[in-house]
Formats: sequence, structure tokens, C-alpha cells
Amino acid sequence: MSFPTPLEIKALAEDYGYTERREEVSCTLFFLQTNPQTPNHPLLINIFYTTRGIMTQLPHPSQGYNSLWRSSAYDSLETLAMLFENPRAHTGRGYRQAKDAVRGCAKCGFQKTRVEYSANQWKAGPGKAVCSECVTSNKTGGIKKENGG
Repeated sequence: MSFPTPLEIKALAEDYGYTERREEVSCTLFFLQTNPQTPNHPLLINIFYTTRGIMTQLPHPSQGYNSLWRSSAYDSLETLAMLFENPRAHTGRGYRQAKDAVRGCAKCGFQKTRVEYSANQWKAGPGKAVCSECVTSNKTGGIKKENGG
């Protein structure tokens, strides 16, 4: 499966009225859309195109101006278009703080939170990170040691 390229993402953003707010940095595209009703709080979308993550920052009706992060938020231009059209769309993949981020373990396949990975494994990225439980299981030949025994 091939995912949208940076050029395709930029064209799509423009189609939905977004402009690039700064140059691309570390595989991240930065977009902005202003609303005349809230000129001091523009809608910001950052697209992390190598991991398919998205950060949206927008005015929320009851919580004020805040950010939402989504892991593996899109798999095609169509699903990305849905988020450009409605950045508030509930995808079931969002979190507000880094500690709430989830990622699938490359070995067991279960979705696990950031604290269930070592720092190095988390940095390996989606599709490569192996949870601490699987790493431990592998080191002990598939038998988990309980209480140091």
C-alpha cells in the first residue's frame, strides 16, 4: 500500500483552503486555515507523513483552543481529505497528551501505550517498535521471569 506523498498532501490541503504556514521540517508539513470568526485562533494542522500522524490545534466549543494528536490517522488521500474537511472528526485514534499515545507492537500486534515500550523501542517508530513484554519474553526464551526467578 502506498500512502499520500508530500506533494499530494500539499495539493489536498490547498483544495480545502489551507495554506502552508512554514517550510517542511523532519517529514512534517505545517498548514493553517484562518476563520474570520476566530482570527486570533487559526486552525492548525501538522501532518507527519512518514508515520501518518496528525496534530490539530483549533478552538473547541467548551474546552477553548487546544491540540489533538492522532497516531496513524490516515491511510489514503480520501481519509486525509475527511480530516481536512472536518478536523474535529472523531477517529478513535486521538490523544491529548504524549503519555496517552498508542502504537502497535511489531511482535505481538497489540496496541500498547508509550509506557509499555522502552524509550529506544518507542523511537523505532510504528511497525518497528517491540513492546517491553515481548522484548523480555524474547530474552528469556519465551518464558517470562516472575519476581526475579
